[in-house]
Amino acid sequence: MLSQTDSSEYLSQILEELGLTEHERNLYSLSLLLGPTSTATLATHLHMPRPNVYKVIAGLQKHGLAQFAGSGAYSKQFMVESPSVIVDLLRKKQERLANQSKKFIEDIPNLLSLYKQGEMPTKVKVLQGQKQFLQTFERVVEEGKDEVCFFGSFQNFLQYISYDAAMEHIKTRSKRGIFSRALLLPDEEAKKVALRDKKELRETRFYETKKPFVTSFYIFANKVAFWQPKAPLAVLVEDEYIVTMMQDMFDGLWERAGNKSR
Repeated sequence: MLSQTDSSEYLSQILEELGLTEHERNLYSLSLLLGPTSTATLATHLHMPRPNVYKVIAGLQKHGLAQFAGSGAYSKQFMVESPSVIVDLLRKKQERLANQSKKFIEDIPNLLSLYKQGEMPTKVKVLQGQKQFLQTFERVVEEGKDEVCFFGSFQNFLQYISYDAAMEHIKTRSKRGIFSRALLLPDEEAKKVALRDKKELRETRFYETKKPFVTSFYIFANKVAFWQPKAPLAVLVEDEYIVTMMQDMFDGLWERAGNKSR
């Protein structure tokens, strides 16, 4: 259990999250300790002129955290609402933030399509560990607009990211209506996934090569992720110019492959 001092500090932090000023936070904490109190007593404790106390009270009332008890002009006593009201306010704020976050994430693809890098430097991030790999997967479905492109060894990619994680990603991408073009080395896993193309909102083509490789890359929004399963690690590059080059390379190889996955 928190000490009284810790509780007061935590309460102040919560009230600040709700947008209360320092004076409003101090008044709430004081009134919580004193109970129903006259404004004269509050002014004494706060070392503040009574007109200023009324201004702070008005601020608390706007937040729905204060009220006056009593009917007479001189018998009215100020009191704050129960901390349970703060819980309700926090829940409402969390709901608003959750809705705003959901709408913003849904609009990320459109916002990224408007973003122009100009002369800003390239952003490169080396990803290591399952947690970071999966976070990159989440970004693909959050930021991908109409289409994403995957190239490389799907079999090694599955070993790298795990079969379950890859299938969950495909499922989420499909639900979001993001189409995928997959240019895969013709291994057994690639042939299996090609059979589910229509269901999983994808077109698969096979890349024939005499020098099979284990790596792959994923193009989405203004980013390209390179996967190296032997290390294992991934490199996430955020640069519209590099992405344009990689997209052009992918499109050229895609056309050369033709529709040979059937």
